[in-house]
This record gives sequence, C-alpha cells and structure tokens, in this order.
Amino acid sequence: MRLAPILLSLATVSLAAPANFFDNAYDFSDELSDFYSKVSQYISRVRKSSTPSATCDISKIKLPAFASGLPAPNETVPIYVALGRGTQNYTCADSTSASTPKAIGAVANLYNATCLAANYPDLLELLPNIALSISLPTNEYATFPPANLGLMGHHFFTGTIPEFNLDLTATKQFGIAMTKKGGQINAPTTAVKGEYGAVPWLYLSTIDGTVGKYKGVYRVDTASGSPPDTCEKMPSSFQIQYSANYYFFGN
Repeated sequence: MRLAPILLSLATVSLAAPANFFDNAYDFSDELSDFYSKVSQYISRVRKSSTPSATCDISKIKLPAFASGLPAPNETVPIYVALGRGTQNYTCADSTSASTPKAIGAVANLYNATCLAANYPDLLELLPNIALSISLPTNEYATFPPANLGLMGHHFFTGTIPEFNLDLTATKQFGIAMTKKGGQINAPTTAVKGEYGAVPWLYLSTIDGTVGKYKGVYRVDTASGSPPDTCEKMPSSFQIQYSANYYFFGN
C-alpha cells in the first residue's frame, strides 16, 4: 500500500538518516521527538486504512483554534499555507534602559506547507518550534527540514509595508500579497519564547499592489522573535531569529 507522499518523505528522513544526522543538522529537541512520534502514528494509521488519502484538499485547512481572537476570514477561503523562517529586525536610538527597541520589519523564507496544513495540521503546528533551531539552507532553493518543504517565496518589508512575494521563479508564480496589520493577539503562553518571547499572532489585510486573489494573511504558531524590553547594552540595529506559520486567504 502506498503511503501519502508527505508521510513517505518524512519517513525517509527519519528512518534512513545516518545516526549522527540529527546532531549535525539540528538539536534533537522534545518538539522534534514529538513530531516524528506523530509521523510514526500516521504511517501506522495509513498502512491499516483501506483508503489512504494522498490528496491535498485545501478546503480542509483551518486556522488554529487560538486564532479565534483575530478577525475571522469571512467570505474567503484558504489558498496557501507557508512555514516562515527568518528574523525580526529592530533598531535602538541608544544602548541605555531609557530607550526601547523599534521594529523595522522582518525577513523570512517561506516554505510551502499547504498540503501539510490540509492533511496533518497537528504536525504543522509543531514545525515553527522545530524550525527555530534549524539554520536556513545555504542553497536558498533547498528543501527545509524536517518536513522537506520546498521554497515558495519570501517575506520582507517594502518601506513600512509587509510584503509576501510568492513569485519565486518564471515558472512558479503564486502572486504577491501587500498587507497592513488588521488585528493582533499575544502568542499563547505555550509558545516557544526564545530569549525574549514569541512575537504576537497577526491578521494582515491586503492592500493595493497585491497580485492575485489574496485578501488576508494570518501569522500564527509563532516562535521567538520578540526584542528585549529595553535597549540596554544592545547595538543600534539587531535581529532576532523567529519562525511562524502563515495562512493565505482569498477568493
């Protein structure tokens, strides 16, 4: 019986890797152990099923329950989901406790997690915590472990505007979402905080300049990214590593 492609890929990484693979690639954390435990359970379930699903039905994609504190995606449907891995960027007027860090945007690679969101949402929710301890591949177009997700675009700021550019190559044109903040809630207490805390969950509505049918973007399942409370002993500009899942909705 064939395994779903996502599970087959995950099984290949977890079972065929050399003994020291995880030591060299990233720390084998409790989150990663939980991730592969769930993969194993899914593989067992698929093998026992007479009708294993290998489809990617995006209509099944739903935001995490905690996102109910954000504006609802009314009259829109999910289009894509991406794992974001990069940095939140800040500046300080001086290095004293009298100043507070100012956010100046973010830079992140976006990896296509759409089918993972449709078929295995509990695995997807674990990924940002794991991704935080994994460095970005030196080859930008390499897949991102542990789920071997392919690059689908980049997140950055154009001036003060959060942009999600999914027009990756001439043959991979997924559109561009230009956005503004439309809602915010603090990350749950269970979020991986990093050194200073997890950045908030966001709802971003699209604005002029958007290419495609995008209407809104949700940043959820955040891990790390927040700055210290003050600029004491901090440089004039600095970056904080972060990861998050991004849900793209449209019509």
